[in-house]
Amino acid sequence: MAVLSPHLDDGVFSLGAAIAACRGSVAMVTVFAGDPDASFPAGEWDSRAGFRTAGEAAAARRREDERACADLGARPVWLPFMDVQYPRDDDERVWAAVADAVEGADVVLLPAFPLLHDDHVRLFELVERNGLPAKSVGRYVEQPYAATWSHRSPEDGWSPLGAGLPHRLAKLRACRRYVSQLPLLRRSGRILYPLTRYEAARGGELVRWT
Repeated sequence: MAVLSPHLDDGVFSLGAAIAACRGSVAMVTVFAGDPDASFPAGEWDSRAGFRTAGEAAAARRREDERACADLGARPVWLPFMDVQYPRDDDERVWAAVADAVEGADVVLLPAFPLLHDDHVRLFELVERNGLPAKSVGRYVEQPYAATWSHRSPEDGWSPLGAGLPHRLAKLRACRRYVSQLPLLRRSGRILYPLTRYEAARGGELVRWT
């Protein structure tokens, strides 16, 4: 199974418990994982996190993601593309790398709701235009966007993924690995408690199969 994560935290926040339940069989493919060798100044978001250059931000955030993936038993796969705060890479180049990263995966999950971030929309549209070779493709509810910042609820057709208490606890532990990001996210309010409450009310992390 492969999880398409726009940034270095989205897949864990959205599907961490299900990934822990499938321990050892999930590739976490982060599309906009940045380039640790980039020397140009940090963008607005990365500057707010205390980073001086784009490369410093990418390297530190990859280390956080590596620890989070280890908590869940996932294999991190980082693609070297920049997120929306930096100049945009060519869509064809991005898509070629995504297709290569998920080649051979029977199941691929991609972000699909509520799509409040430009990078999430871009990834979703790339998949919609090009399709995926996987036998099963699922669209997942993005966290903490759905629990904290969206006023909409998912429509019919979404199903909770199975995960037990140990898996949910592993997810919380993994979420806390993103120490550079949590202070920024918390400026809009608490993150992990609303996320946990949202998923508990719906029976778990939500996916719609296509």
